[in-house]
Amino acid sequence: MCKKEIETFLKRRVTRFTLRDGRHVLLRPIRPDDEPLMNELFKTFSEETIMYRFFRVIKEMSHKELARYCNVDQDKEIAIVAEIDENKRKRLIGVVRLATEPDGKTGEIAFVVGDPWQKLGLGSKMVDYLIEIGKAKKLDTIYALMLRDNYRAIQFLQKRGFRIEYLEGDSVRGVPDLKGKCSK
Repeated sequence: MCKKEIETFLKRRVTRFTLRDGRHVLLRPIRPDDEPLMNELFKTFSEETIMYRFFRVIKEMSHKELARYCNVDQDKEIAIVAEIDENKRKRLIGVVRLATEPDGKTGEIAFVVGDPWQKLGLGSKMVDYLIEIGKAKKLDTIYALMLRDNYRAIQFLQKRGFRIEYLEGDSVRGVPDLKGKCSK
């Protein structure tokens, strides 16, 4: 898929979703001007959430790191944010990204939901959404890397049809079946 096709695809795929608690969420591609909202989202993460998403404890995201997460080259990476209106103000509550490897056939997925919005169905929706994007990009393989003790994420992905592979060291890799349906 070329850049223009990806942009057109993503515009068509902007979607609304309702959380289990009834709040409405907009799933859309990340934009460079989301940097302040990404910083606010980061501040909702517990130390555990930070460790499991970034594989290290980070106290604060620098401008450089935030800019890197918000300014993506869509040929190499697609990032989708979950946005809500809270008290007449836009807020990001989760993000999922798919980074395509140089071979153009493999992609790594990473996702995180702010602690106040976990267990409301958002993670499932975001992962399914990105798997569909991976299929549209004609990727052969998508995988998620996790820490071995991230039991919630491992169980979550297993329920979504991911095959779990225990790697050397502290890592686990989850791989979905891109030919079949990964969600329940």
